[in-house]
Amino acid sequence: MKEFDALVIGAGMGGMATAALWAKRGKSVKVLESHYSSGGCAGYFKRREGIYDAGATTLSGLKKGRPTQRLIEELDLDVRLFPCDPGMIIHRKNSIFTFHKDLTKLINEIRNEFNLDLSKEVQEWLIIEEKLWYSLQAARPIQMLSADHLFKLLTGGSLSLALKPQIFFKSFFDFLPKKARENEDFIRCLDQILMISTQQTSKTCPAFMGILGFLYPLDTYAIDGGMYGLCKSLEKKILEYGGSIDFRNPCLFISEHQNAFVVESKKEVYKAHHLILNISPEQFNKIYKSGFSIEQENDEIWGALTAYFAVKTKEPIQGCYHQVHTKKGSLFFSLSHTEDNLRKSDYQMITVSTHIDKKDFSESNKDETYYNKKNKFEELVTSKFKEAFSQYGIEEIKFDSVGTPKTFEFYTSRPEGEVGGLVHNSLWSLTRLLPNQYRKKNIFHTGDYSFPGQGIVSVFQSAFNTL
Repeated sequence: MKEFDALVIGAGMGGMATAALWAKRGKSVKVLESHYSSGGCAGYFKRREGIYDAGATTLSGLKKGRPTQRLIEELDLDVRLFPCDPGMIIHRKNSIFTFHKDLTKLINEIRNEFNLDLSKEVQEWLIIEEKLWYSLQAARPIQMLSADHLFKLLTGGSLSLALKPQIFFKSFFDFLPKKARENEDFIRCLDQILMISTQQTSKTCPAFMGILGFLYPLDTYAIDGGMYGLCKSLEKKILEYGGSIDFRNPCLFISEHQNAFVVESKKEVYKAHHLILNISPEQFNKIYKSGFSIEQENDEIWGALTAYFAVKTKEPIQGCYHQVHTKKGSLFFSLSHTEDNLRKSDYQMITVSTHIDKKDFSESNKDETYYNKKNKFEELVTSKFKEAFSQYGIEEIKFDSVGTPKTFEFYTSRPEGEVGGLVHNSLWSLTRLLPNQYRKKNIFHTGDYSFPGQGIVSVFQSAFNTL
């Protein structure tokens, strides 16, 4: 029986980052993954035209001291990054809102697009944002909030956060100035930005998360190869530091024996002194056989509809992140960068995503209704793409497929294909998160079940929280 300091169950981004960090610290680490590739919901798949991101993933958290920047620096990841300016381009009903990285340009864009002056507020939010990022690290782990953790969260950045308790106890909508609350166009646009970053709208999102979510386009990047490039760089570092990864080798059973974990996989049986979980609580409870279970409040978690296609245009489409508004919400388009060498071809690779109720695809069988929904989504995506990007001279659209919650469930084993983790509507809702380390157990948890917010920046922070 092979023995390791730590076994990582699940090669999602959180698991891969944790494995690399532990391996760098001299721990013997093995990652077990049921799929043939890493990344999980933020993974990739290959086609003849090129490599698709599995989700319409944005890369953020690259400002100095933030999780993605810290991970790249600490692991010396071999990645080529492209700053995205504008951070996002939003195609509204009759106009385009450009989310500039330059603060003056952004404030002017808000003023011109919505007839709204938020110059003072945006500058104040930027200061709060910096302090929030600092506080989230100072207060880690933020689960099982004690008085000490609350104090660190409120004061980690500076005492000025404690002097603004409303950001923790008011919704972002109620925190906004009256002139913004009364501007329906602005609120409609804001809500769609928040759906990407916080998975809720301004009236349900707590102000502190709303500030982080609204400003995240100021810190977006693209990466050479998309998620494929990031996954491969993490895999390389795990191996360089002496770790190992087993694909197509699902974990079947876990038990405890003599203060260690015995893990039975499809291929082999292993022994480990630490267990790092990058899987859902439901998955863990099915395979753990030693009288311990993970309980998490049964919350509704979003599902996603995704679409994948490659496009040829007369002129390369500029901007990697586009949001296109629809009658009921919006579609998020993530495009390969025009200078992407790992995905260099005649095509730009595009992944499209929108939030849906995962129960809309809960049928046990893939019946006619299921396929009709997929066909309608394909029609919506292609029509909106042609409408929003016609100026680039569309020559060919090579449509690949539509992904549903059932697709994500099949490839990631997440219950009902849920994505993005818990939705948080107050400071207290953070207590529903899974602890990064369980008391009296050498069991750790990473991923979006254990750190607020969706996206790579959150799961990378959860990896640091295990150290």
